[in-house]
Parts: sequence; structure tokens; C-alpha cells
Amino acid sequence: MNNSKSYGRKVFAAFVIFFLGIIAVNSVFIYVAVKSHTGVVTDNPYEKGLKYNEMINKAKTQPKIIDSFLIKDNTMYWAFIDEVSGEPVLNANVRVHIVRPVQDGFDTNLTLAEAEGGQYFAKLDLPMKGQWLAHLVATWDNETFQTTHTFLID
Repeated sequence: MNNSKSYGRKVFAAFVIFFLGIIAVNSVFIYVAVKSHTGVVTDNPYEKGLKYNEMINKAKTQPKIIDSFLIKDNTMYWAFIDEVSGEPVLNANVRVHIVRPVQDGFDTNLTLAEAEGGQYFAKLDLPMKGQWLAHLVATWDNETFQTTHTFLID
């Protein structure tokens, strides 16, 4: 009889120690979570959300353009054709913001000059090799077209 009481107490003690261990680990996690989280993920989240929705609506209503992108001999070439009419986009103001996604401090802005037949170009002078992102905004005749391309400089 004494032996079973002793065994029962050991089982009870094991349960208590097990749950105390869980409580201790959870307490550590709660403490770290409360002390490390500032509470603010982004400033003005509502306004940023509205701007994001505006951006999505603009993307849905932007003109149907087929764009062709090429980097050759340190020159960026971009051509635009209106998908509806099949005509090249002429007399556009084409601006490109180039970003190195893996490292800050090397962003650059270009304005592409118009060549002929809806083709635009600009010389590239990027400081290093690697992957780059080109964010393009072209405006003409109260129309705006935006796109992004990834390219690699060897």
C-alpha cells in the first residue's frame, strides 16, 4: 500500500514539474514578446492602405501597353506600343528609377530620350554589377503607364 502511494506521489510530482516547466517557458516567451514589440508596425496605416488601394485602381485603369526592355552596351532601351491601336507611343516623358534591391545607397534616376518609332533610351552608369530593378513611369497625352523590370549587369 505504501508503495502505491509513493508511486502516485511521484506521478503527481512529475505532472506538476511538467506543467511548471511549460508555464516557465511560456512566461519567457511572453516577456520577450512584450518587451521586444514596440506596438507600431507602420505609421499612418489607414492612409497607406488607402494609397495602396488607389495604386491598385490606377493599375487597373492604366492604358494597355506592350513594352519591350533591353540593356545593351551600357544603354537602356525601352519601346512602347499601344496594344489597342498597334501604334508606337510617341512624345512621352519617360522616367526610370533604378534600385539595387540588395543594398541601399545606389538608387539612380534617369530620363529616357526619345529615339524613333516609340523607342526611348538612356546611358547607364551603374556603380556595380548585379541585379537591379527599373521602375518606369511614362506619361503622354494625359495617360500614365507604369511598369517594373528586373535586369542583371554582368
